[in-house]
Amino acid sequence: MRFLEMSVQALALVSVWRSASAMVAQGAMNEPLGLLQTLEPLAIPATVLAVIGSIAATQIRLRGRRKLRKIPNEEPVEALPPVVEAVSADWREQVIVDLRNQVAELSEERERLSGLLQEKSLCLKKDPLTGVFNRLAYDEQFEQEFHRWQRFGNPLTFVIWDVDHFKQINDHYGHAIGDEVLRNIATQLGCRLRSTDFVARYGGEEFAMLLPGADAEAALQLADQIRLNIAETAFNAGKVQIPVTISCGVSSFEPGDSPQSVFQRADHALYRAKTAGRNCCWVA
Repeated sequence: MRFLEMSVQALALVSVWRSASAMVAQGAMNEPLGLLQTLEPLAIPATVLAVIGSIAATQIRLRGRRKLRKIPNEEPVEALPPVVEAVSADWREQVIVDLRNQVAELSEERERLSGLLQEKSLCLKKDPLTGVFNRLAYDEQFEQEFHRWQRFGNPLTFVIWDVDHFKQINDHYGHAIGDEVLRNIATQLGCRLRSTDFVARYGGEEFAMLLPGADAEAALQLADQIRLNIAETAFNAGKVQIPVTISCGVSSFEPGDSPQSVFQRADHALYRAKTAGRNCCWVA
């Protein structure tokens, strides 16, 4: 490559030298300005020729280096001995088995935690005194049943209960006896319901019911049976028998109703049952 570059440069110099000799023979040296003007057209092609030659030589060298760099250092890869391959296969199989066992353990733990979460959630919705659902569960159930009624239009009736003269029971027999009365009433309310029905302690001595699929007439018939059973049940405080009765208001869902309007009608019906002498059920 170096020889090619020097050859091109020498060729350029020879060309310039020949041109200069010819001009001297013609007497051009007597006029310096004329000499420069005569050499300029010859110097430019010679210089260009030398530059092109240098660039060509440089490119040839670079290509040669790149080819050398592209030659891979290929070394034969020796195959693993059969013993090593067997150990590697056994190791992979063991890793797969371990991962499957871990996945199974995690799945069991997830199911266990899910069960515990459901139990805790259920406990949060149960009334600790009576064992029936509490006000939180009532609010959720009421909203769900209301939306279901809006969607399908099946009969739905709401019943609100109140223990008659409960304050007097607490005052005369004590709160422990009053708590026992509430537990017994909750049991009476729950044992007469279907699996689709819902009962909750609304607050204090009040209980609320939701009866899906029951119209006002069917709900009133069920409510009267429950009322009579409670009135005939003997609640004892030691050797003393405590008379306990309960009253309720009944209201069915009608077109255009909201949860608030249904509750207000049932509550008004309960008030009428109280003013009518208690131990009775009224329909709004």
